[in-house]
Order: sequence, then structure tokens, then C-alpha cells
Amino acid sequence: MEHTYQYAWVIPLLPLPVIMSMGFGLFLIPTATKNLRRIWAFPSILRKVCFDL
Repeated sequence: MEHTYQYAWVIPLLPLPVIMSMGFGLFLIPTATKNLRRIWAFPSILRKVCFDL
């Protein structure tokens, strides 16, 4: 059991590089994020109109 506790500190650090790479991708590839925002805008507005009456 002691062996597993030696590496328990790694688990919270694993998502950090993934989140950082996503953030850098949003800054470095603005055309892709622009397209994603356009794609997501329609369902978002539709959901707001339909369910917030």
C-alpha cells in the first residue's frame, strides 16, 4: 500500500498539460476557434430560446 502513495501526487498534475495545450491551441489557432464558436452559437441560442421562456 505504501508503494501507491509514493505516486499519488502525480494524479492531480496529469490534467494540467492537457488544459494548457487546449488553452494554447485557442490562442494559436484563432480560425479553428472561430469556426467552433460559430458552430456552437446556433445550438446555444436555440437552447436559450426554447428552454428559457
